Amino acid sequence: MRKLSASILLLFLLMANSISFAEEDEDIVYENAYIKLSPDLVSNLQGRKTYIRAAVQLMTNRAELIYHIEEHLPLIRHVFLMALIDKNASDIKTPKGKEALRKEMLKAASKALDEKVPVKGLLTDVFFTTYHVK
Repeated sequence: MRKLSASILLLFLLMANSISFAEEDEDIVYENAYIKLSPDLVSNLQGRKTYIRAAVQLMTNRAELIYHIEEHLPLIRHVFLMALIDKNASDIKTPKGKEALRKEMLKAASKALDEKVPVKGLLTDVFFTTYHVK
């Protein structure tokens, strides 16, 4: 009987804990927001007379904290341009190259932003809405 009572008590405690965790998770609602980087990124590339022009959108899943990103848009633009300096047109023209560049830019901008704002991980994605390499 003692084992049964202890088992029931343990089961009740586990259920109570899972209910409280569920309630806490339901209180957290993240909303996505997008920021257009304006004007478009334009940069020379390595090689002869090659350049990139790209329209870039930044995404955060913390819409209520978008102002942290907006106040550091010059920093993000700088990081993106620095990522483009040593790229060859042939490397970033392909779909794989474009995706690798996007991931590199996201990682670099996220790192730079995390050093400047109190909330880490605000920048959740980077999207190219137009992309031209010539």
